[in-house]
Amino acid sequence: MVVLKVTGMSCSGCVSKITRAIQALDQQARVEVDRATGRVAVDTSESAASLCELVQRLGFGAEIGA
Repeated sequence: MVVLKVTGMSCSGCVSKITRAIQALDQQARVEVDRATGRVAVDTSESAASLCELVQRLGFGAEIGA
């Protein structure tokens, strides 16, 4: 389980954008996004660093751990 602290999510579209991008990287990933807390939890075999970079490339602030 990888947990990220994400900033800049302001709407459900942001949640969808992050979820779709992570699932494109790993189709088996289970993604839980809590916009209110900025917590993104992902059950995946991808590394935390690669997920953090992916979310940052989407235009959000992201750091490992929450």
